[in-house]
Amino acid sequence: MTKISDNKARNRFEFYAAYYPQIYAGKKAYTVDELIEGIKNVDGFSIFYHVFHPVFSSHAIPLDVHNDFAFWIREQLHDESLAYKVSDVEGGEPRTVEQVRDDILKILETSTNKVRAEKPFHFITCRPVIFNTMKVASSIDEFIDVLSSITMRSIVYHFVFRRVMGYAPRNDFSLWLQQEFNAAELADALSKIDPQTYTNEESLRKDILIKISKVIYS
Repeated sequence: MTKISDNKARNRFEFYAAYYPQIYAGKKAYTVDELIEGIKNVDGFSIFYHVFHPVFSSHAIPLDVHNDFAFWIREQLHDESLAYKVSDVEGGEPRTVEQVRDDILKILETSTNKVRAEKPFHFITCRPVIFNTMKVASSIDEFIDVLSSITMRSIVYHFVFRRVMGYAPRNDFSLWLQQEFNAAELADALSKIDPQTYTNEESLRKDILIKISKVIYS
Protein backbone atom coordinates (compact mmCIF):
# COMPACT_ATOMS: atom_id res chain seq x y z
CA MET A 1 0.00 0.00 0.00
CA THR A 2 1.45 3.36 -1.06
CA LYS A 3 1.79 5.91 1.73
CA ILE A 4 1.13 9.60 1.10
CA SER A 5 4.70 10.31 2.20
CA ASP A 6 5.94 8.19 -0.74
CA ASN A 7 4.09 10.23 -3.38
CA LYS A 8 5.94 12.70 -5.60
CA ALA A 9 4.69 16.23 -6.18
CA ARG A 10 4.15 17.55 -9.71
CA ASN A 11 5.49 20.89 -8.50
CA ARG A 12 8.28 20.76 -5.98
CA PHE A 13 8.43 23.17 -3.04
CA GLU A 14 11.20 25.73 -3.34
CA PHE A 15 12.33 27.19 -0.03
CA TYR A 16 12.98 30.92 0.08
CA ALA A 17 13.90 32.93 3.17
CA ALA A 18 14.00 36.56 4.25
CA TYR A 19 15.74 39.04 6.50
CA TYR A 20 13.83 42.03 7.80
CA PRO A 21 16.22 45.00 8.19
CA GLN A 22 14.87 47.57 10.63
CA ILE A 23 13.89 51.05 9.45
CA TYR A 24 12.72 53.78 11.86
CA ALA A 25 9.16 54.64 10.86
CA GLY A 26 9.47 58.24 12.03
CA LYS A 27 6.85 57.94 14.77
CA LYS A 28 6.95 57.46 18.53
CA ALA A 29 4.41 57.33 21.33
CA TYR A 30 4.43 58.24 25.02
CA THR A 31 0.76 57.53 25.76
CA VAL A 32 -2.01 55.15 24.75
CA ASP A 33 -3.54 57.86 22.58
CA GLU A 34 -0.24 58.41 20.76
CA LEU A 35 0.21 54.65 20.40
CA ILE A 36 -3.24 54.48 18.77
CA GLU A 37 -2.33 57.24 16.31
CA GLY A 38 0.93 55.52 15.46
CA ILE A 39 -0.66 52.13 14.89
CA LYS A 40 -3.28 53.76 12.66
CA ASN A 41 -0.69 55.41 10.45
CA VAL A 42 2.28 53.05 10.12
CA ASP A 43 2.49 50.66 7.16
CA GLY A 44 1.72 46.94 7.29
CA PHE A 45 5.39 46.04 7.48
CA SER A 46 5.56 47.87 10.81
CA ILE A 47 2.63 45.88 12.21
CA PHE A 48 4.34 42.69 10.98
CA TYR A 49 7.59 43.72 12.65
CA HIS A 50 6.08 44.53 16.04
CA VAL A 51 3.54 41.67 16.19
CA PHE A 52 5.06 38.73 14.26
CA HIS A 53 8.81 39.36 14.07
CA PRO A 54 9.16 38.56 17.83
CA VAL A 55 8.96 34.88 16.81
CA PHE A 56 12.72 35.25 16.29
CA SER A 57 14.59 34.77 19.57
CA SER A 58 16.95 37.58 18.53
CA HIS A 59 14.01 40.01 18.84
CA ALA A 60 14.17 39.53 22.63
CA ILE A 61 10.87 40.06 24.42
CA PRO A 62 9.65 38.13 27.50
CA LEU A 63 7.91 34.78 27.09
CA ASP A 64 4.68 35.94 28.72
CA VAL A 65 3.90 38.78 26.30
CA HIS A 66 3.91 38.07 22.59
CA ASN A 67 4.47 41.38 20.85
CA ASP A 68 6.27 44.72 21.20
CA PHE A 69 3.13 46.76 21.88
CA ALA A 70 2.14 44.59 24.84
CA PHE A 71 5.68 44.64 26.28
CA TRP A 72 5.91 48.43 26.12
CA ILE A 73 2.44 48.91 27.64
CA ARG A 74 3.41 46.76 30.61
CA GLU A 75 6.90 48.20 31.08
CA GLN A 76 6.22 51.87 30.44
CA LEU A 77 2.51 52.42 31.12
CA HIS A 78 2.43 49.88 33.98
CA ASP A 79 -0.89 48.49 32.73
CA GLU A 80 -0.62 44.73 32.96
CA SER A 81 -4.28 44.07 32.12
CA LEU A 82 -4.12 46.08 28.90
CA ALA A 83 -0.76 44.51 28.02
CA TYR A 84 -2.13 40.98 28.23
CA LYS A 85 -5.18 41.88 26.15
CA VAL A 86 -2.92 43.24 23.41
CA SER A 87 -0.59 40.25 23.79
CA ASP A 88 -3.45 37.81 23.27
CA VAL A 89 -4.69 39.27 19.97
CA GLU A 90 -5.14 36.44 17.49
CA GLY A 91 -2.80 36.16 14.51
CA GLY A 92 -3.78 32.76 13.15
CA GLU A 93 -5.20 32.07 9.71
CA PRO A 94 -6.82 33.69 7.87
CA ARG A 95 -5.97 36.92 9.70
CA THR A 96 -3.67 39.48 8.11
CA VAL A 97 -1.72 42.35 9.62
CA GLU A 98 -4.61 44.67 8.78
CA GLN A 99 -7.06 42.61 10.83
CA VAL A 100 -4.55 42.38 13.66
CA ARG A 101 -4.09 46.16 13.48
CA ASP A 102 -7.86 46.66 13.78
CA ASP A 103 -8.10 44.30 16.75
CA ILE A 104 -5.29 46.04 18.64
CA LEU A 105 -6.86 49.43 17.99
CA LYS A 106 -10.23 48.23 19.31
CA ILE A 107 -8.55 47.05 22.51
CA LEU A 108 -6.57 50.26 22.99
CA GLU A 109 -9.55 52.50 22.30
CA THR A 110 -11.34 51.04 25.33
CA SER A 111 -8.44 51.98 27.62
CA THR A 112 -8.69 54.79 30.17
CA ASN A 113 -4.95 54.71 30.88
CA LYS A 114 -3.53 58.26 30.93
CA VAL A 115 0.01 57.44 32.04
CA ARG A 116 2.85 59.15 30.13
CA ALA A 117 5.80 56.84 29.59
CA GLU A 118 9.34 57.74 30.58
CA LYS A 119 10.65 56.01 27.44
CA PRO A 120 8.66 56.26 24.17
CA PHE A 121 7.58 53.46 21.90
CA HIS A 122 9.58 53.82 18.69
CA PHE A 123 7.76 52.52 15.63
CA ILE A 124 9.98 50.37 13.46
CA THR A 125 9.16 49.16 9.98
CA CYS A 126 11.11 46.91 7.64
CA ARG A 127 11.58 45.89 4.03
CA PRO A 128 12.20 42.17 3.57
CA VAL A 129 15.31 40.99 1.77
CA ILE A 130 14.23 37.71 0.15
CA PHE A 131 16.64 35.05 -1.08
CA ASN A 132 16.50 31.53 -2.49
CA THR A 133 17.92 28.91 -0.08
CA MET A 134 18.34 26.46 -3.00
CA LYS A 135 16.56 23.83 -0.89
CA VAL A 136 13.67 21.95 -2.53
CA ALA A 137 11.26 19.13 -1.66
CA SER A 138 9.37 16.82 -4.03
CA SER A 139 7.75 14.56 -1.43
CA ILE A 140 6.46 14.92 2.13
CA ASP A 141 9.43 12.97 3.46
CA GLU A 142 11.81 15.37 1.71
CA PHE A 143 9.71 18.28 2.98
CA ILE A 144 10.09 17.08 6.58
CA ASP A 145 13.83 16.61 6.13
CA VAL A 146 14.28 20.17 4.89
CA LEU A 147 12.01 21.65 7.56
CA SER A 148 14.06 19.92 10.25
CA SER A 149 17.24 21.77 9.41
CA ILE A 150 16.57 24.82 7.25
CA THR A 151 17.01 28.32 8.65
CA MET A 152 13.98 29.54 10.56
CA ARG A 153 14.05 32.60 8.33
CA SER A 154 12.70 30.32 5.61
CA ILE A 155 9.98 28.80 7.79
CA VAL A 156 8.81 32.21 9.00
CA TYR A 157 8.84 33.58 5.45
CA HIS A 158 6.61 30.78 4.11
CA PHE A 159 4.56 30.05 7.19
CA VAL A 160 4.01 33.59 8.50
CA PHE A 161 5.17 36.52 6.40
CA ARG A 162 3.54 35.81 3.03
CA ARG A 163 0.20 34.95 4.60
CA VAL A 164 -0.10 37.77 7.15
CA MET A 165 1.03 40.35 4.57
CA GLY A 166 -1.72 39.19 2.21
CA TYR A 167 0.52 37.68 -0.49
CA ALA A 168 -1.08 34.24 -0.01
CA PRO A 169 -4.53 33.17 1.28
CA ARG A 170 -2.97 30.73 3.75
CA ASN A 171 0.54 29.61 4.69
CA ASP A 172 2.62 28.27 1.79
CA PHE A 173 3.12 24.86 3.42
CA SER A 174 -0.61 24.15 3.68
CA LEU A 175 -1.18 25.42 0.15
CA TRP A 176 1.48 23.08 -1.27
CA LEU A 177 0.39 20.04 0.74
CA GLN A 178 -3.22 20.53 -0.26
CA GLN A 179 -2.45 21.21 -3.93
CA GLU A 180 0.15 18.49 -4.51
CA PHE A 181 -1.04 15.70 -2.19
CA ASN A 182 -4.67 16.58 -1.45
CA ALA A 183 -3.57 16.42 2.20
CA ALA A 184 -6.45 18.45 3.60
CA GLU A 185 -6.17 17.15 7.17
CA LEU A 186 -2.48 18.00 7.33
CA ALA A 187 -2.94 21.39 5.67
CA ASP A 188 -5.71 22.27 8.12
CA ALA A 189 -3.66 21.11 11.12
CA LEU A 190 -0.82 23.46 10.16
CA SER A 191 -3.23 26.31 9.52
CA LYS A 192 -4.44 26.10 13.14
CA ILE A 193 -1.03 27.15 14.49
CA ASP A 194 -1.08 30.82 15.55
CA PRO A 195 2.40 32.27 14.96
CA GLN A 196 1.59 35.36 17.02
CA THR A 197 1.90 33.31 20.20
CA TYR A 198 5.54 32.35 19.61
CA THR A 199 8.60 34.21 20.89
CA ASN A 200 11.04 31.42 20.05
CA GLU A 201 11.54 30.25 16.48
CA GLU A 202 12.62 26.73 17.40
CA SER A 203 9.36 26.19 19.29
CA LEU A 204 7.48 27.06 16.11
CA ARG A 205 9.60 24.63 14.06
CA LYS A 206 9.02 21.89 16.65
CA ASP A 207 5.24 22.37 16.66
CA ILE A 208 5.05 22.34 12.85
CA LEU A 209 7.01 19.07 12.72
CA ILE A 210 4.85 17.53 15.47
CA LYS A 211 1.67 18.41 13.56
CA ILE A 212 3.06 16.84 10.39
CA SER A 213 4.24 13.68 12.15
CA LYS A 214 0.91 13.16 13.92
CA VAL A 215 -1.04 13.26 10.67
CA ILE A 216 1.42 11.43 8.39
CA TYR A 217 2.81 8.73 10.65
CA SER A 218 0.07 8.02 13.22
